[in-house]
Amino acid sequence: MSYIGGHLIGDPEFEVYGIGTLDNITSGNIVFLFQQQKISTSSSSVPDVIVCREGIDVQAKNLIMVENPRLAFIQLLPKFYTQDFPEPGIHPSAFIHPRAYVGKRVSIGAGTYVESDVIIDDDTILFPQVYIGKGCQIGKNCLIYPQTVIRENCILGDRVILQSGVVIGGDGFGYEKNGEIYLKVPHIGKVILENDVEVGANSTIDRATLGETRIGSGTKIDNLVMIAHNVKIGKNCIIVAQCGIAGSSRLGDDVVMAGQCGVVDHGKIGNRVRLAARTGVVNSIPDDQMVSGFPAQDHRTEIKEKVLLRKLPDLWQRIKNLEKKVFKS
Repeated sequence: MSYIGGHLIGDPEFEVYGIGTLDNITSGNIVFLFQQQKISTSSSSVPDVIVCREGIDVQAKNLIMVENPRLAFIQLLPKFYTQDFPEPGIHPSAFIHPRAYVGKRVSIGAGTYVESDVIIDDDTILFPQVYIGKGCQIGKNCLIYPQTVIRENCILGDRVILQSGVVIGGDGFGYEKNGEIYLKVPHIGKVILENDVEVGANSTIDRATLGETRIGSGTKIDNLVMIAHNVKIGKNCIIVAQCGIAGSSRLGDDVVMAGQCGVVDHGKIGNRVRLAARTGVVNSIPDDQMVSGFPAQDHRTEIKEKVLLRKLPDLWQRIKNLEKKVFKS
């Protein structure tokens, strides 16, 4: 109770040993309900402890009512299950350039390669087979998982997490046609990830042509997301899997992009905008909008259009029937 607060209905002395699910109820486990769910009333199927929101109608041997069950889950889970991280130190097979700086209590795994003029600050962990390019700066308490690539001159703030397979600072997709061939546009800028950014597995963030590609503090990026050169994303944004953001686009703070959204180059999205799945942004979207569809428009308007489209076959048949009656007369 001291970890998550809330109001207890039941035995305050009852001991718990772990966190479980409704699909696998085990004696002594806590089960979290994030929404109203039907629970079997048989004695073997009733959890010993349920944590849920106030007002949810549920039966349990012990019940803890909290304001936000998901937040309580996040707070309690580390008390039962801890992740094992490698001890500080540099693996013998890792290469650290003599001109690289490695801070205190840093862990560098097997096969990791750190180029010259790199700064790795205190308490950061580089798992095996990570590449850090020349002149990069890595902040404190970062987690860089295996087979991540951070190319030259990129900057990571504190507490940044990069999941496996992430590429930070690859060249942007820029070409200019010269006769029958495409000439590559050099990309000599950088990528900056501010504090508390997390990037999911196999996502890519391209370096700027000139200047910087910047991801604001607290932003969370899912797996398989592509962010192009010179994009600037605000603070505390959520970008879900398979989104693509084209070059020089601008996203404000607290933007949420559901899965498979796309933003055209130089697109502008305001603060606190919500994009439904598979939204295609081809123009500017002002603050505080909920949009969907292609091209993106007000979500309610788009839903109404979809409803009408589904009625078209019936409407078309009615028109044909009316035409037959009119022409017969």
